Amino acid sequence: MVARPSAPTRSCNAGEFTPEAKGRVDIKQYYSAGLAFKNVEPVPQSGFRRMGGSRRIGEWRKPLSARAITAPTPAAGPFDGTQTIWTGTVAGTVAAVLAAGLAIDAGSATFSIEAFVGGVWTLIGGPFAVATGTPVTRLAAFAPGQQQAATSLRIRATFSVSANVSGLAVSAFFESGTALPPRYVELTTDEGDALSCFISAGIADFFTETGFVGSARLATVTGDMLPDLGFYSEGDTIGIFHGQLETVRLLLATDGQLHDWRQDLWPYDPVPNADLGGDYPKTDDIWEIFIRWTGDTTQGFLSVTVNGETTPAIAIKNAGVPIALQAATPGDFAAWAADIEAALQDLPTLGSGVTVAHQSVSGNRSEMLVITFGGDLSGEEYELSATIANTADASALPFHTQIGETEFDAVFSTENGWPGTTELVQDRLSYGRIPAVTGAMAMSRVAEYFDLNADGKTDEAARLDRLRSKTSETIVHIKESTYLFVFSDKKLYFVPNRTIERNTPMNFVPAGNVGAQPNCRPFELEGEVYYVAINPEGLSFAAQGGKQVLRVTESVTSSTTNYNADPVSLLASHLADNLIRSASQKPATDLDASKGWLMRTDGRLIACQMIRNQDINGYCEWVAAAGGLVREIGVDGKNRLWLAIERAGRTSIEIYDTTIYLQDAVDAVPNLAGVISGLPYEDGAELWAKADGYVLGPFTVAGGSIALGDAYATALVGRWVAPRWESMPQVLVTPNDEVILRPGRIHTLYANIADTDGIAVGANGEEPEDVILHEATDPVDAPMPLKTKLISVSGMLGMMEGTTAVITQKRPAELRVRDIAMGTKL
Repeated sequence: MVARPSAPTRSCNAGEFTPEAKGRVDIKQYYSAGLAFKNVEPVPQSGFRRMGGSRRIGEWRKPLSARAITAPTPAAGPFDGTQTIWTGTVAGTVAAVLAAGLAIDAGSATFSIEAFVGGVWTLIGGPFAVATGTPVTRLAAFAPGQQQAATSLRIRATFSVSANVSGLAVSAFFESGTALPPRYVELTTDEGDALSCFISAGIADFFTETGFVGSARLATVTGDMLPDLGFYSEGDTIGIFHGQLETVRLLLATDGQLHDWRQDLWPYDPVPNADLGGDYPKTDDIWEIFIRWTGDTTQGFLSVTVNGETTPAIAIKNAGVPIALQAATPGDFAAWAADIEAALQDLPTLGSGVTVAHQSVSGNRSEMLVITFGGDLSGEEYELSATIANTADASALPFHTQIGETEFDAVFSTENGWPGTTELVQDRLSYGRIPAVTGAMAMSRVAEYFDLNADGKTDEAARLDRLRSKTSETIVHIKESTYLFVFSDKKLYFVPNRTIERNTPMNFVPAGNVGAQPNCRPFELEGEVYYVAINPEGLSFAAQGGKQVLRVTESVTSSTTNYNADPVSLLASHLADNLIRSASQKPATDLDASKGWLMRTDGRLIACQMIRNQDINGYCEWVAAAGGLVREIGVDGKNRLWLAIERAGRTSIEIYDTTIYLQDAVDAVPNLAGVISGLPYEDGAELWAKADGYVLGPFTVAGGSIALGDAYATALVGRWVAPRWESMPQVLVTPNDEVILRPGRIHTLYANIADTDGIAVGANGEEPEDVILHEATDPVDAPMPLKTKLISVSGMLGMMEGTTAVITQKRPAELRVRDIAMGTKL
């Protein structure tokens, strides 16, 4: 046997390179990269493997339209036990029913909403809890896309004691029109339930891994708002934010009852106030200084300090000569007040607005001076202190009798708009993207997320901070990491304040001159923050998506703390383009790296694997089968990636699953003839099945059914798209580092595979061909075992300049390649 030297490729951690990098062998990652990483991902240790498939959970909802209810009839009370409390007639499909304002006058109750479908009363939603004196509004809904043709509706309730019902108003809705791309927000409850919420126009639908669990009505959320919604979720609460939406709160009304959702407004108490350029009522700041003395000959030299500025000590005089306080007349005190007034007006930050008046008080050896900050000084609060500088036998005691204030505009209101983003920072809920003051950030009082009263004076009080910028900026994201990071549409800032306190100014330090893309939340991987750069044309073009990914790194060359924002995606610039959504996923196994998921405007989904200490930053693409377009992504509390996908005019909600390779997959049980019915796919869809370990297909759906041809116990049915890995072009490099471009060929390819049962190999522009993995020792009555071995393919035909090798599959199977070696003639 003749030894054939070959060039090994052990690492694929650089991922997919842009086509512009063809032949750039001077790039250090060149031989760890490829021209195509489609549905394959780098393995940190070595090589690559197929990416995961996805399991269908449901679909997302079309817009809701009102369905007329005729003859709505509330039943007469009182009620006891389980009774029907309301009935109504409908004609047509019903997707959801809203029961609003239901109140009972004693005990507690639960109620359920039912529809008369095909001669049978069918539960739409419930039971929902209601307590005495608390009007309840709940939405009962069929799963999205599962509306039913009904003739009647009714509400049944079970009462703990005899009670009357009042206030109930019922509305019905059906789905119609085009399903708009939904928005995703996750919520992990205190009980550990990981909920995924998909928000469509007018409604929020909740799912777990088992499927649809319930809905909540969002009447004020319109389709135009969906792309720009922001969210905050914690415990049993979800906040929904938008500049033109009075902030909505969704609250799980009953612990453990994942269908029982309450909707109300975010309970701001109070909202912050700010000068928005209006003409505002002002109140003067007024102080009174009581002057007291003991001796008949005691003189008074008074010194007043305002906001840290101090006047000279001014004596009470008569005919220009200092006199005793006891001997002074009212005219002398009036003249003394005038002298003090003049001294105050001479202070650097004051002026003619401050006045001082003498006021007599009853009692021996005491007088009072009244200091008023009016005119241009009105509307502010001043700090004032006073002292008698010449003797201990007299004293000056100031009292604050009226606090100066200006009745500024409420920063959050229907007229001025509402915050569009929020983030928890040091137990303060921080609000940004504020329409009234776009460059401002409002931070709540510590541990009181809704208290935004910035007039408080303690360190725990709320605060309202604005970027120190000469240009108009909009804060689009707030992120807490090692420090607080603030992302605007023009810059990145970090705040070196270790503790955020009301009375310590925030120091916004610029860390980068590239702003952040709205609605792409910054994420943290391996201890570093990543964010999507905004569309270079600015915020008004943000719907077209951001153009690259930046990493926020701490500067190691500075003696002081500093951060820089550096691009990490230039070698995969063709993938990291038009980005409108981001999500991060932690490693699930030792063969995984942290992943940043990036969704594009054209429906493509990009994954970037990140391991900082190994300098791994590999981009790859998850291609949705059957031409699917990814319209929303998010990672839930159990580290699972959720996808909203549009295919052939239909929609699906899916969970990314690394244990399978089929997409949009469902579990099914064939009948004895091998027929699977009731599948949620369009007619003509191409499907594959993995039944009892055998891969069968492809099949074409007809009437929601496929025929496997034989009986099987269980099957996983879904769509499939072939993975594809393509190497970087192979070129001849001389010992002098000269690159010789001429036609060449890859004649042999060696691949170490692991846990693989299907692989096809090609090179030189020729069509890949299946590699036979079957061995004589394989069982004949069971699926072929997964193979871990070295395979070699030789004698590959073709010749081309910049030849490449391709690894793919001809049918669904497991695939992992640990390393590759290519024998070339260049």
